[in-house]
Amino acid sequence: MKIDYASDLHFNHWMIWTENQLKWEKRTKQLTERLIQNGNGEALILAGDFSEFNCQSIWILEEAAKNYERVYFTFGNHDLYLISKSQKKKYGDSLGRLNELIERASAINNVVPLIKNKDVYRGVKFAGDAMWYLPESLMDWTFYRTVSNDSRFIKINSLTANNVARYLNELSLNWYKDLELEEIDVFVSHVPPIHPPISKEKPNACYRVDVPFINSKHWICGHDHSKGDFNKAGVHFHMNALGYASNYIGYRRNTVPEATIDFGVRTFEV
Repeated sequence: MKIDYASDLHFNHWMIWTENQLKWEKRTKQLTERLIQNGNGEALILAGDFSEFNCQSIWILEEAAKNYERVYFTFGNHDLYLISKSQKKKYGDSLGRLNELIERASAINNVVPLIKNKDVYRGVKFAGDAMWYLPESLMDWTFYRTVSNDSRFIKINSLTANNVARYLNELSLNWYKDLELEEIDVFVSHVPPIHPPISKEKPNACYRVDVPFINSKHWICGHDHSKGDFNKAGVHFHMNALGYASNYIGYRRNTVPEATIDFGVRTFEV
């Protein structure tokens, strides 16, 4: 089976929110077509950070589902952000926003959320979750509280920002540990389980999740905006982060990227 993949889409940085929702939807779906136009997989995997808006995330999944037998996705940190008073009122907290995304995405034919979930398709076993990180050192916690927007925009009931990270990490690891005796072909997470050797960033516990074991043949992840493949401990890692539009020289927002811009899925085979 051939699998197309990408992560860190950040579509609302490419096609900006506008009150004209029909125009925004059209632009988003055109950008999705550009994303997958060179793909040749039977399945598509999107490893989180779709948008700060659920409606845009759903438009992406709807358009992608027209072109694949199966679309798998997990969520990223930006998919939990509550950036306005209206979002806070609508969802209550970040998990309310996530629950809406799961519910609406699950209603799309061929779309399967990999959010503490597993699925077998064509004999290939997929599993996945965001796999939340946990800051370790004082430097990590300082970064989390003063640099990362996660501590500002992710809200869960009355938990403090520090306890939000602890809570989400605990949820991920409690689910993950039950996979120890299983053979997984493709695992999907937003946060990588190691510091990627291809990363341009210095090691930071806010950009990895420490797991007790890795028993998947392939692992698709993102979060630190790396692009490339590498092998580690017998596991094939695949990263293809699109990242922010502002990182691409010459790109004009609300337009479909030209062919010279590296904006598209990559493919591997299992």
